[in-house]
Amino acid sequence: MAQEKLAGKVLFFSDIDDTLVNTDKTLCEENRIAIETFLSKGNLFVISTGRALTGACNLLKKLGLYGKENLLVSSSNGAIVYDTFREKELLRRPIPLDLVVEAFDLARDFGIFIQTYTDTSVIAETDCESLQKYVSIQNLPVEICENIRTANIAPPPKLLCLDYAHPEKITQFREFFQERMAGRLDCFQSNAWLLEIVFPGVNKGSSLRFIAEQNNIPIDHTISAGDAENDLPMIIEAGIGCAMKNAVEALKAKADYVTEHDNNHAGVAEILYRFCL
Repeated sequence: MAQEKLAGKVLFFSDIDDTLVNTDKTLCEENRIAIETFLSKGNLFVISTGRALTGACNLLKKLGLYGKENLLVSSSNGAIVYDTFREKELLRRPIPLDLVVEAFDLARDFGIFIQTYTDTSVIAETDCESLQKYVSIQNLPVEICENIRTANIAPPPKLLCLDYAHPEKITQFREFFQERMAGRLDCFQSNAWLLEIVFPGVNKGSSLRFIAEQNNIPIDHTISAGDAENDLPMIIEAGIGCAMKNAVEALKAKADYVTEHDNNHAGVAEILYRFCL
């Protein structure tokens, strides 16, 4: 692992929840100053998240990070890349509608809640407590459709199964889903109660490589920081993959560096100052 500070332009990929922001979804001053200093040197900072694009941008606006030059969002686990300064979409890799319908059928038959997205809303066939909790956290509107087959939507960036009360059902459905959709859709858990479903090859690692190539930044000048299973591809892909002190053990095992401070104590700033600033 590189011990000296990186020279030249650097690409930094940071997860949001339980990585960049505190548990209460605020941004500490140490992280804010470190990001501003990093950007002022002409580097590229990417918010890499499982959140839908609208939800991610809503949070960045609250944090005061939206619209900064050289600050991008990689949302829906890498399905969409968006330039917040130019307000321009740079990449979109959606799920074909026939696969959306098939995934909804599998979830419905299994008895687990599933939702998808438009550019502005969450789309679901039914309402439930997990959905209401999710949209309250994400600050997104909901549209209920009778059946996904009749919903007037474009191919979406991702699907999401959730059950806050019974996370063991998420794990059970994951195994069921993988057996039936192998090679056609990828899925992984961003935490115990959320199952992310995306087009094959879409993940935070492929998004990191896309942005690095588009900006002529060598992989050994890329850094990533995360805490959960869906961060693993970018931890492996980056030149320096960093796991937060509060990360799951599987992520720490693959990381080049584990922070001394957790997300509530400026762990991202620690990484920036150690390797860049």
